[in-house]
Amino acid sequence: MTDGGTLAAYLDDWLERQATQLQPSTWRSYRGFVSRYLLRDLGSVALAELERPAVEQFYANLFRRGGRQGQRLSRRTVAYTHSILHKALADAVRDGLLATNPCRRAVLPKVDHASDGQVTEIAAWDAGQLRTFVAATTEHRHRDLFVVAAFTGLRRGELCGLRWCDIDLDRQLLHVQRSLTIIDRRVLLKEPKTYRTRRLHIDDTAGAALARQRAWQEQRRAEAGAAWRNELDLVFTAAGGRPLVPDSLTRTFRQAVAGLPLPRIRLHDLRHTHATLMLQAGVPVQVVSQRLGHASVHLTMEIYAHVLPAMDAEAADRFADHILGPDMTACGAAPDRGAIS
Repeated sequence: MTDGGTLAAYLDDWLERQATQLQPSTWRSYRGFVSRYLLRDLGSVALAELERPAVEQFYANLFRRGGRQGQRLSRRTVAYTHSILHKALADAVRDGLLATNPCRRAVLPKVDHASDGQVTEIAAWDAGQLRTFVAATTEHRHRDLFVVAAFTGLRRGELCGLRWCDIDLDRQLLHVQRSLTIIDRRVLLKEPKTYRTRRLHIDDTAGAALARQRAWQEQRRAEAGAAWRNELDLVFTAAGGRPLVPDSLTRTFRQAVAGLPLPRIRLHDLRHTHATLMLQAGVPVQVVSQRLGHASVHLTMEIYAHVLPAMDAEAADRFADHILGPDMTACGAAPDRGAIS
């Protein structure tokens, strides 16, 4: 290691070694976060002198004003930065460069004090807003992809990497087995984010969208003849059959939303919309977690914590209705203590 044993020097060496251990897209993401946040604020600190209080202060500063022009960052961005630093320093401990990992017990910020103490929430549409979007985009080139995204919660790369062999329309089943990314103009199919496939049941709306997409592809294939290019048998493609570029798809969605009377959300927020509406509909959090492909139910509960208080209140009302009956709870009548003791 050079440069006097600074964190910057260590991370530079560490990233070089990680290039053979990580998926290309993950490695590029790590490199971007290291450059954008870690090197900027902690790079000059000597690796051996990095301690937990300094790490926690770094997280707090990042959360409050670590974005462009001093704007705050989301807690998820800070948490992802933490996960990278934690992994890097865990490797430093393993290699004997540190005695302990200063990230091990570091506390992440939870509340944005600059916003009246309100916990930062994810962006998602309510049911009415989603219906408005679906109705307004019936003529859009990617309307069926948008519907499948909203009604399954698939990630952008999973949508782009979906193949026809993954879908059974008769049984209304969809298998998430891969994710598509494009690195240096090369199309890469990789395992899902949690390295396990998952099976989803699809409803009639998503099934109809997939059936329309198959009909659209068959028509385009017939028109293109030998010029058709869909060797991977992807479900969602460009007009000539080539894979969709995920970043371009994100921009396309943003443009589709721009002209509508709806809150501005990202394509990825259709996934949050799917999860939020399922939870609000009373679907058990374990089921939602499995559909999303999260590594744990705990992760799902942390991401959608803002939905749970309302669900708790509704559960209390349902319990009271079940025990006392809706008429008694509605008028506030006192129960017969002997009847339920």
